[in-house]
Amino acid sequence: MTTVLIAEDNPQNLYLLEATLKGYGYTPITATNGREALDSAEKNPPDLIIADILMPEMDGFELCRRWKADPKLNHIPFIFYTATYTDPRDEQFALSLGAERYVIKPQKPDVLIGIVREVLEEAGGEKPPQPEKTFEEEMELLKTYNEVLFRKLQKKVGDLENEIARCNIIEEDLRKSEKFFNSIFEEIPDMIFVKDAADLRFIRFNKAGEELLGISREELIGKGDYDFFPEEQAEFFREKDQEVLSEKRLRDIPEERILTHQMGERILHTKKIPILDESGEPRYLLGISEDITEQKAHEEQINLANHKLELMTEVTYQDIQNKITATLGYLDLEQQEKNQKSRQFYIEKEREILESIHNLIKKTKDYQQIGVNTSRWIAPKEVIRDQFAAISQKKNTILECELEGLEVKTDPLIERVFLNLMVNSIQHGQKTTKITVRYQKTSDGVIVIYEDDGVGIPVPLKEQIFERIVGGRGTFGLFFAREFLNLSGMKIIETGTPGEGARFEITIPESLYREHNQNGNHFSG
Repeated sequence: MTTVLIAEDNPQNLYLLEATLKGYGYTPITATNGREALDSAEKNPPDLIIADILMPEMDGFELCRRWKADPKLNHIPFIFYTATYTDPRDEQFALSLGAERYVIKPQKPDVLIGIVREVLEEAGGEKPPQPEKTFEEEMELLKTYNEVLFRKLQKKVGDLENEIARCNIIEEDLRKSEKFFNSIFEEIPDMIFVKDAADLRFIRFNKAGEELLGISREELIGKGDYDFFPEEQAEFFREKDQEVLSEKRLRDIPEERILTHQMGERILHTKKIPILDESGEPRYLLGISEDITEQKAHEEQINLANHKLELMTEVTYQDIQNKITATLGYLDLEQQEKNQKSRQFYIEKEREILESIHNLIKKTKDYQQIGVNTSRWIAPKEVIRDQFAAISQKKNTILECELEGLEVKTDPLIERVFLNLMVNSIQHGQKTTKITVRYQKTSDGVIVIYEDDGVGIPVPLKEQIFERIVGGRGTFGLFFAREFLNLSGMKIIETGTPGEGARFEITIPESLYREHNQNGNHFSG
């Protein structure tokens, strides 16, 4: 069986050539470089050799030169099969070395096998002995060989220079793309961070993130959540990170609280996304966090305002109901009265009530137009005096108001709180002759103390009086007082002694009160 030695360093080309020869009945022997091929041929000479040119250790030209110089091998035909040396001068040099054929890759199998058969047939005939080359001929071959190598080297250098230029263009494009990406990354107003999926340590952080957390990226990079946040918060962040990485999908976190160094606790809306590698496994975790603290505060303000409007509507409804009841009573008395002077008195009372209803409706409309930003600094002393003056006519009750210099940041509806307290004192205190309002400071704010000298409130009713219905009768006034104060960040409780009078304590936090001295200068509590 005809043996063919293949000298080829490219595994794919070697496999294809070996399979082709086998398919046509030849026995291939393989070598991956010129030196290996020469050693194999010296031990077991083949019937034919097919060699690539560009190979490690010994190239095809040197292999052919030594092959044709070896008396044991020089009669065996030599075919070059190359894809890199395609210049006609390369072919001329190869044939001058003694090669039988110079074939350019790739060739169809039947074409290549046809060349192999042709060369083997030619080798079967008797060839004249090859005379030994003279020294001058050897030197000329060496010179030509060097020229071929130099020309190939020049081409490789040119190709390399072109490749370097192409790489430089790509690198410049990449630099521009990276600069563009970094610009976007830095200028986006939301916090953006990237974590390594392996240990969840930060590897990138943008400017907005630094400003929000109050931590420089130099401090952040290479560290994790547990290095900066309370354990409970860090555990929450880590849990969400692991969910994103295990599920390999975006996770939307509508609200998460984070403790910052300079801005205190903030509320964030965060989206976390896994960045996958070529195998589809998480390599990084990308996070984008929007600070929604102000948005949430605004929403709470709107909800608070709506709740206050609901309370105001109910207050107005209760007041109008009471006034209509009184008006109907006066109308009945007017119809029964024969004396014109007395009838005129009832008519005046009816007019007063109707005017008060009109003013109440107008006041409610004004309040609705105030909107959500209704908090302002209000002096309780002035409010209490005005409300007391409106209800104490012909009542044997005096007011002592010791709130000089105190201001509270609240809604104008605070007047309804004190009005309801005073109405209860006068109407239900039975023997009330004196109302006292004063305040005292505490470690975290002030307490406004409202007292009367009436009959007081029985112990079982101290909490019930703040409910909407007590003992089958509507007591909306104190229910409103507690609801309003709770919505405004304050609290009210009843602490009086039954039989000695009612006592209400209104707790006001430090942030909602201030004092001013006689010169009008304000200072916080």
